[in-house]
Amino acid sequence: MIRISGGIAKGKKIKALDTMSTRPTLSRVKTSLFDMLVNRVKDAVILDLYSGTGNIGIEALSRGAKRVIFVENNVAQARLIKENLMIVKFLEHADIITLTVSEAIQMLDKRMARDKNMTGFDIIYLAPPFLKGLVWSTIEAIAKSNLISPGGLVGAEHHKKEEVLPLAEGLSATDPLIHTKQRRYGDIVISFYERG
Repeated sequence: MIRISGGIAKGKKIKALDTMSTRPTLSRVKTSLFDMLVNRVKDAVILDLYSGTGNIGIEALSRGAKRVIFVENNVAQARLIKENLMIVKFLEHADIITLTVSEAIQMLDKRMARDKNMTGFDIIYLAPPFLKGLVWSTIEAIAKSNLISPGGLVGAEHHKKEEVLPLAEGLSATDPLIHTKQRRYGDIVISFYERG
């Protein structure tokens, strides 16, 4: 079980599957993350990539996010996210996409290009499996899409051995994602990027 650490659902417990295929964000890392995002989460529209249990997105909803889109291609995990959203009564503020992250980024980017009423995400968070070469390829895919709003933030949770770079090439030379800060918690690192 995972405990929600803040907001209107503080103290409630959500479920995690008994499997090695997911790695829920550690409690101390999650608390530190939301301490840093405290002024950005309220009323934000958030994209939670590699969602796993839904832990990060549900915490964001508890702390006042307007909407969270969860992307999780494992069907059992996606069902668990829905169950967890029902536990905390946030289902109406969420969408769950059961595609790979690459497919979801392409699909959402095309939808945004077609629908001028759709704006970019205020926060995109990704916590891919460690040491699989996914963190940087996902950051690059986000940089080349229209998914992040002007002034939006990308947070990437990764292993300390995984390299991230100062700049991810954007839609144009003047519109990259720029590495702004990094926090380390033992072997876990969170790198932050903002649209240049």
